[in-house]
Amino acid sequence: MNAYTLFAPFTRLMEPQPLPRVSLVDAIRQHIDLLLATRLGECRYDPNMGSAVWLGDYASITNPTLWKGETEQTLNELIKQYEKRIQNTQVAIDVDELEETDRDGVRRRARKRLTIRVNGTLIDLGERLPELTFTLYINPVASQ
Repeated sequence: MNAYTLFAPFTRLMEPQPLPRVSLVDAIRQHIDLLLATRLGECRYDPNMGSAVWLGDYASITNPTLWKGETEQTLNELIKQYEKRIQNTQVAIDVDELEETDRDGVRRRARKRLTIRVNGTLIDLGERLPELTFTLYINPVASQ
């Protein structure tokens, strides 16, 4: 089963030829990536769409285990609500810290890296979704 890509050139929408297509798994990956990259409240047509990951002040997290559990739960609910092509969704987050140093070995900055793994079942095919992995860098914020 194929789906349309989210990254079709905008000018091609007006042309009378077929748009680029991707596999179902790639389309789901693109949609979840969009959900994770969208700030909560950023979508003006649906203020509930978006990831609460971007709302936090990560320097002031007092209980990382609690924060990780709550974040896994909110991302799981986000994906269940907005990605209707999968069911039995499971989200797991790994958090680690990357230290960047300059040429002299002096620490320049530290960033937290979230590795988000998403599993589930493809509804149309009844097959297990291959694990999807996403990386977000926070404090300062970035995604990959």
